[in-house]
Amino acid sequence: MAHIIVVGNEKGGAGKSTVSMHVSTALARMGHKVGVIDLDLRQKTLARYLENRLSFMAKKGIDLPTPDFRDLPDVEKRVLKPGENVYDRRLSLAVAGLEANSDFILIDCPGSHTRLSQVAHSLADTLITPLNDSFVDFDLLARVDPDTNQILGPSVYAEMVWNARQLRSQAGLPATDWIVVRNRLGAQAMVNKKKMADALDELAKRIGFRPYHPSI
Repeated sequence: MAHIIVVGNEKGGAGKSTVSMHVSTALARMGHKVGVIDLDLRQKTLARYLENRLSFMAKKGIDLPTPDFRDLPDVEKRVLKPGENVYDRRLSLAVAGLEANSDFILIDCPGSHTRLSQVAHSLADTLITPLNDSFVDFDLLARVDPDTNQILGPSVYAEMVWNARQLRSQAGLPATDWIVVRNRLGAQAMVNKKKMADALDELAKRIGFRPYHPSI
């Protein structure tokens, strides 16, 4: 079975599509067969990038390692089972269509809470959450005291990830490996950057993710 990587964050502008592009093309360059699904049905940033990559290859007459992108297939409501959600069926069909010929399937989620994003998180063998290096965006993961920066508890997104992990456990699937990637780090060694790193490391122990601190 293909290893499913989900790139998720309920805030827009965190760099999900950029991370998705780099991870999927890097895996393809390593020789893996990679399928890609873009769940941002309005903007389709990752889908457009891959279309532009294919267009560039055709114009230049070159061959570059490129993931296999698939749209969500349309499904008529009459074929749904009683109580079945149409988006659940569309995502299931897209994954099934890629799985036979893929080593990895990467799913890029929208910057909002949607049914598709929720289901995708429950499918994740690996979850990558890009996070802008700021306490303004830190509340994606936890509620923080604005005066002391003390962590008060998990955010609604962290609780959604926890619920998705529970569904996987109930289905007998391996636990999701959750990686939080600090994004858009400044080049200077600022006090706030150190505070952010410390807070992320502390929260990682409480809600169960692996923090990734890129070097500058």
